[in-house]
Amino acid sequence: MHNVAIVLHLRRELAGGVSTNAVRGHAILRSGPAPVSRPLVVGCTIRDRAPHLVPSIAEFLRRIGRPAAPIDEGCCGALEVEAGRALPGRAKAGVVADPICLEQYDAEFLGVLAMQHLDLFELTPPFYYFAPHRIVNRDHARVYPLYDALRRRFDCDMNLDLNRLARSTSAGSVQGLSGCDARDVPAAVARLLAHSRADRIVTCSPADYLAFRAYSGRETRFITECLR
Repeated sequence: MHNVAIVLHLRRELAGGVSTNAVRGHAILRSGPAPVSRPLVVGCTIRDRAPHLVPSIAEFLRRIGRPAAPIDEGCCGALEVEAGRALPGRAKAGVVADPICLEQYDAEFLGVLAMQHLDLFELTPPFYYFAPHRIVNRDHARVYPLYDALRRRFDCDMNLDLNRLARSTSAGSVQGLSGCDARDVPAAVARLLAHSRADRIVTCSPADYLAFRAYSGRETRFITECLR
């Protein structure tokens, strides 16, 4: 009964938006806000390091009839959750533009929506499309066919291996995003592109977009920058 009381207490505190709770002398950090509806969550990577992407994201959502304002202003806490320092959240939102943030929301992923509206984009082969491994590998049965349809339609190079799983640059990992004990992102980018002659890279993953821009030596575009 004592354990049940603790669980109920935690649920009441988290639902009320309290940031920390003392249970048996241990502090538990809440990872995000109380559930609210947000039309667009761009995430910290875009907001802090690539704000120039926001207008094209908003324009894409406008074209498919989805609201794009107001966007999120605070951190969802996804990195804290992955590092084991916070409890996961599951707030309501419309569209999330960053794969790592999607795990904190009940929402649709921008990149998946893009795959469902390919006619809106100017995608001229040859190009390399980097599909976010978090999205493809987590919801493989639903998402893989969408990215595979892109590959077959444009005959583009992709980061899909022989097991139909998406390979990573590690740029979107806890280490890659925090800069703490960061993995060798430049080497991972080089490995992914080793057998590709495409002179342009396209992706729907913000952290990987920045990694390819920094280390590939090739033109790199976020998917919404390719709007017709």
